[in-house]
Amino acid sequence: MDTLLFYLHHGLTLLWGVILSCGFCGVCFTKRNTLIISCIFTVCGISQISALLLSGGNELIVWQLYPLIVHLPLIALICLIFKKKIIGTIASVTLAYLFCQPSKWFGLLAEALSADSVVVWIVKILVSAVAAIAVLRFFSEYIAKIFSKNAKSVLIFSCVPLVYYVFDYLVSIYTDTWNSSYRLAAEFLPFSLCVFFILFCIVYYKEYERKIEAENNARIVRMAAEQQAKEIETIKRSNIETSLLRHDMRHLLGNLALCIEQDHKEQALKMISGFASQVEAASVHRYCKNDTLNYILTNFEAKCKDNNIEFSATVEIEDLSVDETLFSSIISNALDNAVDAQAVLLPPERHIKLMLKNQDGKLLLSVKNPFKDAPSFVDGYPVTDKKDHGYGTQSIRYMTERLSGKCRFSTQDNIFILRVVI
Repeated sequence: MDTLLFYLHHGLTLLWGVILSCGFCGVCFTKRNTLIISCIFTVCGISQISALLLSGGNELIVWQLYPLIVHLPLIALICLIFKKKIIGTIASVTLAYLFCQPSKWFGLLAEALSADSVVVWIVKILVSAVAAIAVLRFFSEYIAKIFSKNAKSVLIFSCVPLVYYVFDYLVSIYTDTWNSSYRLAAEFLPFSLCVFFILFCIVYYKEYERKIEAENNARIVRMAAEQQAKEIETIKRSNIETSLLRHDMRHLLGNLALCIEQDHKEQALKMISGFASQVEAASVHRYCKNDTLNYILTNFEAKCKDNNIEFSATVEIEDLSVDETLFSSIISNALDNAVDAQAVLLPPERHIKLMLKNQDGKLLLSVKNPFKDAPSFVDGYPVTDKKDHGYGTQSIRYMTERLSGKCRFSTQDNIFILRVVI
């Protein structure tokens, strides 16, 4: 009975090992693939039985040759038949080997609680089956996605099963170190797990930081594109208003001619005054020769007027000497942040001062605005814990660095100051 249960346990262990290895590699269990997996299991089983027969029933030799007669063919067949990457396949096979550990541990527990060897083998078989089914059902899909990543990511996640695989063969199969109660061997596995866990945390943190930075940069670029869309919309609206004014001009001239003929001077002056107000409202302020910059500043001047914010702009440049799109994003985000900061202030306290000039071959931008609550700074940059806030500051920093410039945020006497040097 013991012999039967022994071979049944090892046969099922091989079967679950093959299935889990394929599952971790991302193999779908279709009818065709299931048949192929059965053939792979058969090949590995025949290889193991052949080694047992050739060695004259010496199980120790079979276990020592196990990586060559089972694991190596299993890796080769999965790579060749299912077209999987070699690193991901090795990681999958070693991880499947790691999942033999629950069966071993519960077997030792059963051996400690019961002297009946049949009970021990039944416990091992049941635990092996339950563990394999649970892993295959609930975890293999996620592991397969991890092992389908680039080689670096696969190595990060597979370091523990790889170490365990090598360690187990070195101390319990190729040598008798584990059974000899050699303390160095007993302490090696916890030590290696500790080291690899620290390395895993460091690498994972760096990868996570890169991911967050990439997401922030993508968000900043998207915000810049949205800002450009707003500017284009402003230009279109201004062009429409100009077209309407030209259309109204014809009617105005006709009405003026009629008023002059009938000597209605007051009516004519009133009409001229009203039309002049329309022209003033629709006109774009010429701050410099750059049309985009003029549209942005004119648009924010109108926005400040709508929000009862005093806006003053000192522009001492003829044209932009840097990338128009990137600089437009910087100045738009700076003014947007300044306008938002005024919402909690009383109208008499609201004001924004902008200065833009060339000095010593550098383009200098300064935006100043009052605030109510002092912002928090981390590494010289303002931060906030409000949801969907703080991206404007990140965008300014990112775009400034793209232009090989520097930006500085500071506060002085309840005034928030942004300085950009490009």
